[in-house]
Amino acid sequence: MKTSIPFFHKVTNIKSNCGDPLDIKLSSHSLNWQGILVERGVSPFFYPKDVVTPNFYFAIEMENTYSWQALKGEKETILNTEPGDIWINPPNTPFTHNIDVPCNFLIINMSPETMMSHFEGHLPEGLIFLNNYSIQDKTLEHLMYLLLFEVEAKGSNGRWYLEHVLKLFSNYFIRHYSNYRDLKDDKKKSSIIDQKEMTIINEYIDENISLSITIEDLANELLVSKFHFLNEFKKYTGYTPYQHILNVRITRAKKMLMDPEIKITTIAHELGFSDSSHFSRTFKKSTGYSPKSFRDNN
Repeated sequence: MKTSIPFFHKVTNIKSNCGDPLDIKLSSHSLNWQGILVERGVSPFFYPKDVVTPNFYFAIEMENTYSWQALKGEKETILNTEPGDIWINPPNTPFTHNIDVPCNFLIINMSPETMMSHFEGHLPEGLIFLNNYSIQDKTLEHLMYLLLFEVEAKGSNGRWYLEHVLKLFSNYFIRHYSNYRDLKDDKKKSSIIDQKEMTIINEYIDENISLSITIEDLANELLVSKFHFLNEFKKYTGYTPYQHILNVRITRAKKMLMDPEIKITTIAHELGFSDSSHFSRTFKKSTGYSPKSFRDNN
C-alpha cells in the first residue's frame, strides 16, 4: 500500500513522489481520523530532496540501526539511527535525506489545526517548533505507540480514547519541543550555553554516567526548557547532546578497556549501556573496533 502522507517540493509546491518507496503495512487512513494519519511500514531507501509536508511529521525507527545523510542548511550531516530514535519535522519545513538502507518505521502525520486545538491552555504568539533528528524520548515514543496500537485495534476504543491520546500528545509536544515555556515566562535568551554551563553538564554526566541520562535531566541542570537546550547546545558544540553523552561514554570506555582486569560486561554496566551487546555494537560503530579488538590492539 502506498503512503497517504502529502509530500510537496519546497519551491514548486508540486506533489513529490519521494514517498513511493514507502511500503505501508498498516494505516489509519481507513479509520477516517480527521487531522491525524498513522502509518507503519518498511522502505528499502528514502531520498526526499527539498521536500515539505504541511503537517507535523514524526518518524520513529522501530527495528534497524544504520547511518544516513541529511542536509542541514548548506551542510551535509552524517547521522546514526537506532531503534527508538525519533525525527521531528514541523509543518512546511524543508528536508533533504539520503537513506540508502532498509528502514522499519512508524510515522505520525498531524495537522497544525489538530495539534493546536488539542492543547489545553493559552498559546502565545511566536510559537516556534524544534526540527531535529535522533531524539530519544520515551514519553513521546510511548504516545506514538499508543496511536499505533489503536490503529492495530481498528479504532475499537472509540473517539473519546483518540481524543484523550491526542490531548496528551499535543500538550506534551508543545510544552517540550517548542519555545512555549520561554514565551510564557517572557524570557529572551540569546545564548544559554557557554563554558560554565558545559562544565555543569559534564559534571552531571560524569556523576550519572551509569544511568540513563535524558535531555530533561540536562536542561533542568541549567534551569531552561528542553527546546532552548537542544537548540543552543548544538550551536555551541556543533553536535547534539546525545552525541556528546555518547562521546563521553566512548572516551571513558577506551580508558577502561586499557585495564585487562575490567570485564567488558562491567564496562557496559558502569557506562549506562543496556547490555554488553549494545555496548559492543555502539563502540564498534563509533571507533571501527569491537571492544575486544580495541583491547587486544592496545
